[in-house]
Amino acid sequence: MRYRPERAVMPVVSVSMPQSLLDRLDEFIDDHGYSGRSEAVREGARGLLSGIDSDAEGPVVCVVAATFDHDTGAESTLSALRHRHSDLVSSNVHSHAGGDCLEVFVTEGETAVIESFLARVRAVEGVRSVEHSILPTDGPLPDRPERTR
Repeated sequence: MRYRPERAVMPVVSVSMPQSLLDRLDEFIDDHGYSGRSEAVREGARGLLSGIDSDAEGPVVCVVAATFDHDTGAESTLSALRHRHSDLVSSNVHSHAGGDCLEVFVTEGETAVIESFLARVRAVEGVRSVEHSILPTDGPLPDRPERTR
């Protein structure tokens, strides 16, 4: 039998998630013609690991939005993260959207540094979703005054 990479044996991974998220995943799978949960989760993992999809080189502005449940403690962790990255985060807004809290960060810097910040936001326990939008700049970003903590 000839080796076919698409038929290679893959390790089985168990994933825990809330029933409501699983229901949404199943609906997405049905609506978009995936062969099953594994295919959809693999695609999601690839997207998560791909980082920032941007052809922008050099400094960029990136808006990062994260939703979370207030009762998880994520707000204080996100606040600490913002302070640790005060050289990167130029603005931050906390708001409420539906039953969730919404934290919006405006970041300015090199793509690789922003990508690292995004990964840290995604890793915060209690954060439900993270979205971002890249806005390339026409030139170097202006120096910002040193922030006091």
